[in-house]
Amino acid sequence: MDYNKFTREQVLFLTFAAGCSNMAYTFTWAVYLSKRSSWIVLAIGIMMIIPFAVGILYLCKNYTGYTIFDIIDEGFGRLLYIMVILFYSLITIALGAYILNMFVGSVKVYFLPHTPSWILMLFLVFMSFLFVNNRTLLFGRAVELLTIWYIFNYFIGFSLSFVKEFKIENVIPIFDTTLSEFGEGIFFSMGAASEILLATMVMVAHIPAPYEHRKWIVRGITLWAFILALAVFIMQGISGYEMLSRTTEAGIGVSRAIYIGDFVRGLEVFILATYQLITILKISLYIYGIWIPIKKLFNQKYSTVILVVITLLIFIPSVWLNSSNSAYFFSIFASYFVILPFVIIVMLLAWLGIRIIKRRSGGGLN
Repeated sequence: MDYNKFTREQVLFLTFAAGCSNMAYTFTWAVYLSKRSSWIVLAIGIMMIIPFAVGILYLCKNYTGYTIFDIIDEGFGRLLYIMVILFYSLITIALGAYILNMFVGSVKVYFLPHTPSWILMLFLVFMSFLFVNNRTLLFGRAVELLTIWYIFNYFIGFSLSFVKEFKIENVIPIFDTTLSEFGEGIFFSMGAASEILLATMVMVAHIPAPYEHRKWIVRGITLWAFILALAVFIMQGISGYEMLSRTTEAGIGVSRAIYIGDFVRGLEVFILATYQLITILKISLYIYGIWIPIKKLFNQKYSTVILVVITLLIFIPSVWLNSSNSAYFFSIFASYFVILPFVIIVMLLAWLGIRIIKRRSGGGLN
């Protein structure tokens, strides 16, 4: 067993967990844009990143064990590699600060209003540090098990909604929005789901024969599209799109309204646990995504020290921001204008890097 590679199932759930990120909160922006058709818009937007994910794997098909950044290093040299890694790290740290603030904001609104935010954040980043500070296979196994747990947990929280709360008139007519709003919703969803691509650019180094096993990534993206669309469909049927579009912690807010008599209440606890696992796993992936290429700069030395520094670099800006509302809108901005454009630029650099490597080795450009 190779402890430095992920298994098929782990790649699927790592891909799913990479998508279940800030989008677990900002999907409400797609609801605001697309109204009753939002669950369809989200599914389409997520599925549209599949060609980019397959493209990343294709670029690395002859470079097993390489991240996409390693190809840039081979082609252009260390200076450009450092610059790209720096931008990648800044984007990733910012995204980590956003999801931490949105989750902690939810906890303080509904459960622990008097607990200092920094204590909650410290706990989350510490747990993430523990998950990442492990062998690759074991990290993948932890993500796999916890992802299955929070999917199961989430739908336990809403399974009883069909008994009393679900109203079909809340989800039909489906296409009650303009074509421009429908299109913008897809564009936003595609940008938000591109966090999967950020993870794939690093994760590809730990996938055996990555292009041959592209179905693993495709299935993970498809699963995320299906689960999110289904979750939004259920929540919209319970509360209507108007309520769903007004809160970042939509899942917790909607679940508080579900009760059957006096014996089924408090389902928001299930949803809170789900959001907590989502946040911990996503912060783990952010740390992992920065840690793997940064270690190369130090020839794989001082790994634990580097891991601690990266964890602190996510924790400190999170405490400084200390605003779930600001984090929500910053995350929306990143989904529109930052994540996917950065991924496209990196892919172009990697493609050019491959051509340079082939020319340098006399292998031609085909």
